[in-house]
Amino acid sequence: MYRPSKYDIHNESMNKFVKIFNDCPLFPDIIMFPKKEEDFKCDGYFVNTTTQKKIGYDWELRDRYFSNGVFAFKTLGQYERKIIKPDIEITLQADSTQTAVAVAWHEDYRNENLLNRSLLTDTNKKQFGNTRETSKFWIIRYENVATLKVILHTAFELGYRSYDKTNPNQ
Repeated sequence: MYRPSKYDIHNESMNKFVKIFNDCPLFPDIIMFPKKEEDFKCDGYFVNTTTQKKIGYDWELRDRYFSNGVFAFKTLGQYERKIIKPDIEITLQADSTQTAVAVAWHEDYRNENLLNRSLLTDTNKKQFGNTRETSKFWIIRYENVATLKVILHTAFELGYRSYDKTNPNQ
């Protein structure tokens, strides 16, 4: 983790969302499981308990530019170091108020150009890294978590991992 000072709040926010997600009665066979130990592969899995298929996720709590379900940009960014991990297929970025989550498939990031950006870290030392941005993402309020379950249900059923093929609004 590039910002170890955020580790505890990262896990607390993820565990809060896991409870909300798992308490949603729609598609009760789709469960969110966070990893208990950090292994730098992914933060956990969405699992279809009927088929045992899983989708690895990356969780992030954003402390800037995303609050009360309002995201400041038209594209959602992700670090290339996360996009290339085979265990991660989907990104979830919670807003600073923990009321909404931005969701994007890594397949959609891979279709975008690589950018080199300055990274926010816990040190004063400047660090740069590769990122990608996509306009193909959802903002899902916590009270509408069933929308995420519909997206994941489609992904499990049809095998798709892209915005266009799992979009419940089509």
